Amino acid sequence: MIARVASLALLGCLLIALAGGSLANAPSTGALHGLRVEPPKSVPAQALIDESGRPRRFPVAQRQWQLAAFGYTNCPDVCPMTLHKTAMLLAELGANADRLQVWFVSIDTPRDDPAQVKSFVSKFDSRIKGLTGDAAVVQALANDFNIMTRRFQGKTALAYTLEHSSFLYLIDPDGLIRIMYPATADAQGIAADLRQLWLLSAAKE
Repeated sequence: MIARVASLALLGCLLIALAGGSLANAPSTGALHGLRVEPPKSVPAQALIDESGRPRRFPVAQRQWQLAAFGYTNCPDVCPMTLHKTAMLLAELGANADRLQVWFVSIDTPRDDPAQVKSFVSKFDSRIKGLTGDAAVVQALANDFNIMTRRFQGKTALAYTLEHSSFLYLIDPDGLIRIMYPATADAQGIAADLRQLWLLSAAKE
């Protein structure tokens, strides 16, 4: 399962490179722990629904940096591990955690209503916020982020599993995708990147 997800993640990475921006990994830059998106990628904002049932456009420019994960609440392994990592990241950032908003975007609209998403993300950290929405809108957003998915049908209509790419996407305050983090990235490395980016942003002000 995890090996197949890793293959999908790699394919998603290659598709983003083809879609409008080259990716440079950390060893080539000597600085980052993720994959730099150059130039930073703009993604059209979509009208979603947050975990409280309120309309929410995503992604949008806001005062915070944002970190987005895509997945689904019935995911048996990758999604819980990813959200555990983001909870560790918020803890690592300490007093600066309020400078980063973590989003979990469900790609499983038939099963993941706002209440289900809220129950799932709250298991990891109350500061992580969930998003869901109309199936066509979520699919359009997933396409823009180059999220790769495959569905394996079970014995009933709602008994299925999904394989999906598992990157974390770092979005800057202008709403642009700046860095992609693969499943192998750790919370300490992402925190180090954020501190560096915040220092650079402060130096430019």
